[in-house]
Amino acid sequence: MVTKNKKDLLIAQSSSGIFISIKPNFTKLIETGEKNYEFRKYIPRRNINKLYVYEPSPTCCLKYILFIDRIIEYPTIIEEPGVGNIEFNNGLKKSKYAYHIKNVYKLTNPISLVDLKEKYNFTAPQSYAYDTKYPDLINYINNSNQEKII
Repeated sequence: MVTKNKKDLLIAQSSSGIFISIKPNFTKLIETGEKNYEFRKYIPRRNINKLYVYEPSPTCCLKYILFIDRIIEYPTIIEEPGVGNIEFNNGLKKSKYAYHIKNVYKLTNPISLVDLKEKYNFTAPQSYAYDTKYPDLINYINNSNQEKII
């Protein structure tokens, strides 16, 4: 199902996000809904509600957009079940923050690292990069077909 209506576009264009890297084994769990929080050691200084996900090797492409609705700081407890949630609640993760994934969109045509570098001067994020660093890429993403997964 390809979703792109005016409401989705208005939300996408008015929200703020960051680019992050997530390994393919975890993006698969996010896509199935088994993993409903993304765990990080940091929280951006700006308010965000979107994570643009670059999937590193072997995929090497920008593939997902995750909409988040809150960020939880340890020792706050995550109430719902999900991959990694118990470990977070018990303080067993290095990550201090849990980003709640509300919606997951998958780009119909993921953007390869070669295209990201050549067309948008994109560098795969080691921690994160604000979306304002890549306005042309954001414009392209906002006008691309996306499939709503969750």
